[in-house]
Amino acid sequence: MKKALVYIVLLVAWLAPSLVSAQVGTALRASNRTASSQQSPTYNPYNNTDNPDSLQNATPEGIIYDNGEEADSVLRMKVFMFPSSKHEVKIRSIQHPSLDPTGTQMHNPTHRLDGDYKIDLGALGQTAMSLFPKATPFSRSYNTNRGNGIPSPLPGHHTYKYFQTQTPYTLLGYGSSLNKDYQIQIIHSQNIKQRWNMAFLYDLTSRDGQYTNSSVTSHIIDLTTNYYSRDARYQLQAGMSLNRHRQGENGGVQNDTTCWSYNRPIGVPINMYAAQNQWRNFSIDLHQSFNTVRQFAHHRPIVKTFYDTVHTLPAVDSTAHSDTGSTPTIIQYDSIVGYDTLMPHEPHILNTGVLAMDFELARMRRIFADNQADSRFYDPSLLDTTFYYDSTQLWHLATDIYWTNDAYMHHRWANPLVLQVGVRPQYDRLQFAMPGRHINEFNLTAFASADLHIKRMLLHAKAEEASGGRRNGDYHIEGILSVPAGQCSRFRLHASSEAQSPDLLFYHNEGHYSWDVDSYDKIKRQHLNINYDMHRPDSLKGHLRTVETNTSATLLSNNVWFADNMQPVQGDATGLLLQGKFMVHLQFGWFSIRLQEMLQHSSNDDVIRVPLFASKNSLYADATIFGGALHIQTGFDIRYHTRFKADGWNPVLGAFYRQDEQEIGNYLVADFWINLQVKRASIYLKASHFNAPLEELMKLTPSYFSLPHYPLEDFGLYWGITWKFFN
Repeated sequence: MKKALVYIVLLVAWLAPSLVSAQVGTALRASNRTASSQQSPTYNPYNNTDNPDSLQNATPEGIIYDNGEEADSVLRMKVFMFPSSKHEVKIRSIQHPSLDPTGTQMHNPTHRLDGDYKIDLGALGQTAMSLFPKATPFSRSYNTNRGNGIPSPLPGHHTYKYFQTQTPYTLLGYGSSLNKDYQIQIIHSQNIKQRWNMAFLYDLTSRDGQYTNSSVTSHIIDLTTNYYSRDARYQLQAGMSLNRHRQGENGGVQNDTTCWSYNRPIGVPINMYAAQNQWRNFSIDLHQSFNTVRQFAHHRPIVKTFYDTVHTLPAVDSTAHSDTGSTPTIIQYDSIVGYDTLMPHEPHILNTGVLAMDFELARMRRIFADNQADSRFYDPSLLDTTFYYDSTQLWHLATDIYWTNDAYMHHRWANPLVLQVGVRPQYDRLQFAMPGRHINEFNLTAFASADLHIKRMLLHAKAEEASGGRRNGDYHIEGILSVPAGQCSRFRLHASSEAQSPDLLFYHNEGHYSWDVDSYDKIKRQHLNINYDMHRPDSLKGHLRTVETNTSATLLSNNVWFADNMQPVQGDATGLLLQGKFMVHLQFGWFSIRLQEMLQHSSNDDVIRVPLFASKNSLYADATIFGGALHIQTGFDIRYHTRFKADGWNPVLGAFYRQDEQEIGNYLVADFWINLQVKRASIYLKASHFNAPLEELMKLTPSYFSLPHYPLEDFGLYWGITWKFFN
């Protein structure tokens, strides 16, 4: 365990100047000695730790590779994963591949307990909507946040995963079901040079769907690379993402009451038989930063002097038959055994800091086609044919150029006042299906932030404002106060205020729906959130493992939504959204309980609509058997939310709209699952919505809908395997 921890600290030290710890370098080199060297003790020039800021041989070496066979628990610690983070010049979060079978399931990530509570169009991979919205000023539903992990086409929403590995890492995953669902997941990452990593990630989701014209095919390909210079002053992170998503659009069932009378879902009459949406997204992201403050002043050779007494043999005089005598000679040997690294002078808040640049280039396109345009989503007077086609394409180009004074290694000196200032020039070009119809827009956003550290307390402030183009005058201001509440817990107070232009351009099209995008006022939002979280490490005993609470109030003005006629409406009323979330993990030996309870209230349903109560729970047994050879987890997941008039889905528009015809909810969905961990292989089996056949046996009339006019799929059996390789 100690050796694994040493590996973590070493790589963190070489990756980010803020995390370098010179003392650990000595321990790491000592831990990497082979057995043969330990059997033959020799002089060790690296044991001098009297001066922590002058460590011998402390030149950054990148990754130190360890030869020989090691246990999986040690090998996985040699794979370092960290997400891309906006405006960061230091790595704040590092993860390792988990050998815990919990969370390895690829089936429908919208149902994961640790994620957002979303409801989709009834099946894996389809359009999804959050039941616990973060109250953003406008619901950016264009290429809506899908349950299968597809990034939103709007810039800045896709999170790349970067790696640094001491041994190549590969993950292979395959999933299937009785309903002809197929999922494939591939990850491969390795360092081609010390401190230079390349990674490839691929996800495939393919399904036929239980209802007519509800098939989904999704491909996600990510290529990432990151490089750190020998002294970690220069860093580069780059990612390219290619996304292809095709979704059959049936427009929901024609009759909500009679759809349950059919023996097979494939025979249920639907609203659209030949419609399809396609999202084709491509993006390139690049981060570069250079630390102008030298972390290592210079390296001086260490000269060790050894003295040896040489006794010469006496000279023999053959004639005198006597020795001439001799004197012992002391001989001096000088040897360079390492280098002493001298740190810079005393750090200071005022320094030349770090210069950084984040570059974004993205093309986001939605294509809709329908060979039988005769459903309620069209106005017949506007159609001269039964064939309908529309295409909206956005080109986005932005460059964030910024400076921060957070330049020093934290082990050396934690900066009590971290400043950051920058500017973002941004260009967007929206191209419609009609030739020659496009909109060009350029704006410039200035931003600044400050972090004040007082012991363990943090005060954060941030502000940004856009000028030029349609977004002229958009702003965002926020403040965060984080205070420790114990050894493993913190309180966090977050307040923000913002104004934003509606993103109606992303829905506007020339074929059927159009409106004046410049006639809408800015949406305004004031938000206050109080958060408490407690995470007890495994080293501390107790039944209560984690607790997190979020209580927030959001005042929303000039909100915009799509009405039942599919035209945007801006309300002049103000709505107050109150939200509370409680999450807890209780552990009683081999039995665990994880609860996620959400309570919400909207003072004005015209402004925003949410269910009063929503709940996601997991109860499962967790045990290791057969002498540790098998890790098994089995239990139940239960989801529930109260009835409310959720927004409907308009396939033609590619957005959610306000509807008053149908309520959904007040229905409990239960899944039974088994996870098995055998060495590096995770195997899962899930009986999804297993209470549906039980209701049929009890002669109960089904009435479960996922979204308005979209029935929730009934019982499904899913299985799969993910296998990790560290070689």
